[in-house]
Amino acid sequence: MEKDFDGWNKLKKEIDIRNPIYVSERDIWFCSVGINVGSEQSGKHELFERPVLVVKTVTVNTFIGVPLTSNKKKGSWYVEIESTDSSAIISQVKLFDTRRLARKITNISIEEFEIIKKTLKDYI
Repeated sequence: MEKDFDGWNKLKKEIDIRNPIYVSERDIWFCSVGINVGSEQSGKHELFERPVLVVKTVTVNTFIGVPLTSNKKKGSWYVEIESTDSSAIISQVKLFDTRRLARKITNISIEEFEIIKKTLKDYI
């Protein structure tokens, strides 16, 4: 499958001029993560997006997030989120700018969030 780097670059220019969005820990948003290299998680569809869990707000404009997958996966770098029928991809944790966010999906329970945070700390 050929990657649409040109389409992503065009959209990235539009995203860059957006206003920042306020986010909270435990939120799950569709996020334009783009087309990435190699084994990095890429976005899908015309907005190059995938669900991302907000783990920690860093500044008004940035947050640490973990991409999600709808495939139930096992391993030390995945955590199942039962309430959303997805898995957090712990190994893909990164800093995101809030301008990448498209629309809020939901938020997860405090209990599920604590499990993800503990797994993330253990992983790092």
